[in-house]
Amino acid sequence: MADTTQAAPAATSTSAPAPAWRDVYVLAGLRGLSFAGDIAAATALTLLLQANGAGSYAVMALLLAAAVPPALLAPVTGAVADRFDSRRLIVTVASLQILACLAMTLTTSPVLLIALAVLLSTGLAFTHPVFAGLPSAMVGKENVPRASAISQTTAMTGMVVAPGISGFLTARFGVNVALVLDAATFGIVVLGALVIRTRLHSKSPAKAAGGSGKTADQPAYRVSSDRFLRSVLVMSGVVMAAASIINVLIVFYVRDTFGASEETYGLIMSCWMAGLVPGALLVRRIKRVSHEAILIGSFLCIAVGILGTGLAPGAWWIVPCYVIGGFGNGAQATVTHIVINLRTPDTHRGRAFAALGAVSNTGPAVGYLMGGVILGFMEPRYAFLVAGGCALLAVLVFHRAVLRTADSAAPATEAAPVTETAPETAADTAAAR
Repeated sequence: MADTTQAAPAATSTSAPAPAWRDVYVLAGLRGLSFAGDIAAATALTLLLQANGAGSYAVMALLLAAAVPPALLAPVTGAVADRFDSRRLIVTVASLQILACLAMTLTTSPVLLIALAVLLSTGLAFTHPVFAGLPSAMVGKENVPRASAISQTTAMTGMVVAPGISGFLTARFGVNVALVLDAATFGIVVLGALVIRTRLHSKSPAKAAGGSGKTADQPAYRVSSDRFLRSVLVMSGVVMAAASIINVLIVFYVRDTFGASEETYGLIMSCWMAGLVPGALLVRRIKRVSHEAILIGSFLCIAVGILGTGLAPGAWWIVPCYVIGGFGNGAQATVTHIVINLRTPDTHRGRAFAALGAVSNTGPAVGYLMGGVILGFMEPRYAFLVAGGCALLAVLVFHRAVLRTADSAAPATEAAPVTETAPETAADTAAAR
């Protein structure tokens, strides 16, 4: 999505700026902090609703509050990410997210909490395309696999520790502590935006991204025109819809079916996150396996993890199943970011990642709705088995389309994308969620 890269002194039209690896690591650290804070808040709010006697529909509504805005706003957020100054965008949005988190500490009303969760998710919808596209701007497409793996791995590390910490803090000190922690992470994101040197669209709104996106002899780029990306996004949406059913089920499965404590629930949630990190690292380490093969294998891991959870005889038997599912989730997320960075033009990368965000949130939104409905007439254990079976069926149905289109050429793009250079006087953008 980036149409600008870090400034290079006396750069000529044929010279390439040196990779800004410092920016990559700062960006990755900020993403990790932001993910940790938000997951901690989500875990705390889920426990609060469950403890107050809220049913599956309230939990479903909370999860939908996080999923719906990125899906509905994708056309707008992608265009904004491709057009406006990334630093100002991140700072403005993260500041508003701080206020939303602090406002959550002032109410216990489920309606108000869910409304504020919608505001938080709306901010994510605007910042995610920027965060996802920055690695390519920082280090160039030839280094995208390494940079994306670093960014994804660190973000997932933050997700690993968050549920366990949140469960502990909520049980010992109450939900407000986790919410203040979330606000603090967004505050760090604001500060971090001032130390990253790579900056997107720093001088003025990008005309190439904001306009029609076509030159005299090239049509406008569309994500849907890339057959491989289209196949990947469809498969991701269907599998994640089936997999996301468990996010509604798990708190009732652990707390009601097995009678486990809040701390146990938080630790079990961390196990899925714990699998994310090695899954992300796998994509970077394995050189001889194609991206499409890794994608299919990752979705199989997710399906197996869900099915195994449904067969668990006790709460702690869920741990290895969630690690397996998280492993597949981490590999899938990282390789998807890599292929989008490699196959989309710089001037439209924000819109491509907004499309990914729409799919990544529409699928779970459907899953959340299904989860709330299923719990109305089915025990959590059987609902896990149904969800795992649906995920496995989706892989069997759609894997051929991914394999068949993997070698297709990316659609033609602008012959000479417009680039700007950002002065190194201040930082660029950081990464929240």
